[in-house]
Amino acid sequence: MAEKARVDVKRERDEVTVTVEIPREELARAEDEAYRRMAGEFRVPGFRPGKVPKAVLLSRYGEDLFDDEVKEILVERWLSRAIEEHGLKPLSSPKVEVLSFRRGEEFRFKATFAVWPEVEIPDELDLEIPEAPSIEVSDEELSQTLEDLKRRAAILEPKDGPAEVGDLVRFRHRDDLYEVEVTAEEGGLPHDLLGKRPGDTVLLEDEKGRKLAIEVTQVYKVTIPAEDEVAAHYGEESWEGLKERARTEIQRQKEAERRSRMRLAALDALAEKLGIEVPPSLLEEEVRIELARYGGKEELRGEVEEMVRRRMRRWIVSRLVASQKGLYPSDEEVRELARSLEAEEDLIRSRLILERAADWILEHAKRAEEKEGK
Repeated sequence: MAEKARVDVKRERDEVTVTVEIPREELARAEDEAYRRMAGEFRVPGFRPGKVPKAVLLSRYGEDLFDDEVKEILVERWLSRAIEEHGLKPLSSPKVEVLSFRRGEEFRFKATFAVWPEVEIPDELDLEIPEAPSIEVSDEELSQTLEDLKRRAAILEPKDGPAEVGDLVRFRHRDDLYEVEVTAEEGGLPHDLLGKRPGDTVLLEDEKGRKLAIEVTQVYKVTIPAEDEVAAHYGEESWEGLKERARTEIQRQKEAERRSRMRLAALDALAEKLGIEVPPSLLEEEVRIELARYGGKEELRGEVEEMVRRRMRRWIVSRLVASQKGLYPSDEEVRELARSLEAEEDLIRSRLILERAADWILEHAKRAEEKEGK
């Protein structure tokens, strides 16, 4: 009777370790399969494809390569079986460690990975989600927006003379073009370009003492049109019409930001209620990736870890809700939206899942004000 592989599965919260001991018969079958793969893939002069003797193949390409192929076959096969038979739902890629290996004799390995939390999302949620404050457009915000619109509608007149305060200077650094408005305030590039002409080369130095050269390609005098002309530039009949349009757009943007804050608060509240946390192995992996973006500065670990923990916990909660409540977007929907927004499909899919899950939580949660009214 054929000996069975010994599979041991240990779960601690949302971390799983699978240990597998492979019997000799399975090891022999994997070695035969590895030989057939390599014999079909590698070419040895004097032998037909697939007919290379095993000893010749090992001698030519090395025993380590053959052993690695055997291990890969067995890990893929038996880890998949263990995951399926024990109903595991991996949340992270397994980290595999070879415990022992002797060709033709024994092979033991273990795989550690995070799994999805085993929680059920109820249809009615008893959550504390305070309503975000109502939004208003201040006179200062509206005034700044209108000034920005004026600047964008400005008439640019090329000039050969030196750059003066308020002029726009276009310059080249390597193969890229940039623009900056000249100011009277000392310190920084906007002041360094004062008095420069087209064709001038300016040598700059950053805070670390590194020098770089830029070439002034053009200087423009900036003329701001009259308010009615600015309004016409943006397709409005009057300045008042443009002001109202600007106010509406600011209101829309602030409402979108308010909605975004509410959504994140909803995901955080449900995670706290259900006790959902990011598995340690997954958190450490993501923190390591994020730290690398900050130059590997360990002094930032605490701050980065908290940022990653919040982000990953929201990611986990949103997918649990979307999965259990049937909120996942279709592939066609994702493709069409990604095409219209000229964005990557994965980013669009993640955004839709998070928004739909958070909106579902908000819809099914008992709000703080509802509790107070009881």
